[in-house]
Amino acid sequence: MKKKIFLSYRITGENREELKIIMKRICQGIETAGFGCFYSFQKEGYFQENNFTKKQILEYALKEIDKTDCVLVIVKSQEKSEGMLLEVGYALAKNKKIVLAIKKDIQTVFLQEMANSIIEFENLDDLNDKLSDLKL
Repeated sequence: MKKKIFLSYRITGENREELKIIMKRICQGIETAGFGCFYSFQKEGYFQENNFTKKQILEYALKEIDKTDCVLVIVKSQEKSEGMLLEVGYALAKNKKIVLAIKKDIQTVFLQEMANSIIEFENLDDLNDKLSDLKL
């Protein structure tokens, strides 16, 4: 059975159209490495149509984490994300593998200490190149 990766990332304050492109490209990199991929933003239309609250979206995401082997945490800025940190905490409690993909020069000591492995990247192309070689 193909291993599945949950993408955890900051949504609040991000450009939604740009985020959609970035997440699709990252997911393609993960699929190239032979893994399945889930990210909450791909369900954005469903959440809106059904008037999901932030709590309901988080509960949905946590159920998806239960179905995955690994959580890939993507950090591309110093800005904190409460939802992302909740997802990471839940993944740790469930003993899921945590891979931190962090843009070079970003300082987040806590997440770096919690991660099983760390991928530093310069830009999206660099991250995708590194994800295509991802091993779990």
